[in-house]
Amino acid sequence: MKSINSINGIPLHYARLTNHPYGTIGEQRYFSIDDDFLKILEKAFDEVFKRCPLGPPVAITTAGIFVAKSGQHGHGSAFDLDAIFWKDTTLVTLNFVHQKQLYLGIESILRKHFGIVLNHFYPSHADHWHLDTSVPVDYQESSKSETLYLQMALKYIYGKSVIIDGISGPQTRGFTREVFKRLKISEPITTIVNYLKFLDLTAEIAFKLSEDKVSPIELINNLEAIIDTLPTAQKQEVRQALNSFLDHIETSKWINSIKYDLDVESVIDDVLEA
Repeated sequence: MKSINSINGIPLHYARLTNHPYGTIGEQRYFSIDDDFLKILEKAFDEVFKRCPLGPPVAITTAGIFVAKSGQHGHGSAFDLDAIFWKDTTLVTLNFVHQKQLYLGIESILRKHFGIVLNHFYPSHADHWHLDTSVPVDYQESSKSETLYLQMALKYIYGKSVIIDGISGPQTRGFTREVFKRLKISEPITTIVNYLKFLDLTAEIAFKLSEDKVSPIELINNLEAIIDTLPTAQKQEVRQALNSFLDHIETSKWINSIKYDLDVESVIDDVLEA
């Protein structure tokens, strides 16, 4: 075990206290970590921040590494990633819906290094990524966490109307075949070389999309996604208020005048030609 308070020179912070609540940059702390796991973590973060257009951050907040309990945390070989703080941008994992492309660009690279990545849609992990190496890096259709990621990428990066439920059924497999054909990747996704190629290309495409200016249309879509998570009674009330706004004649004119510039197909072409 080692005790560290930074990774690759990036300070490690903790932000789950009353005076340093979740979502803030928190305070720098020391964490115990398994030596071999640290090497994998360093390699993964090195690739993430070399490829991310925002570059190295000023701090990373973690919910913990070594924790006195069973499982990988009990061996110091798991990492819970809460948020990443750059000088002018912050990615808080609980706010996935507002930074979907940046989030999925980072997760695509993390999945190249960690066999277990539990994300925003995995039960009890909306507010952090859990990373560990207890299984090999690959794609198994029976894996809920891996299928959730695939469905998130299909929907939020490639624009497919897939249901995000963690179940690899005919719809998910069909959209995956479409995307693999578009990306010129051999099938099946369960072959490791094909899966890694998908992760690489998806990271590159997601990062390029994350650099585009957010459209008001996307902000409205984000709001609708948040409404869908509300309890039924509140959902109906808030959706009625949103619909009243959207149906107003002046609002309708404004929305219809907006040019939506998020051209995924052009981004894919650029990445494939690079």
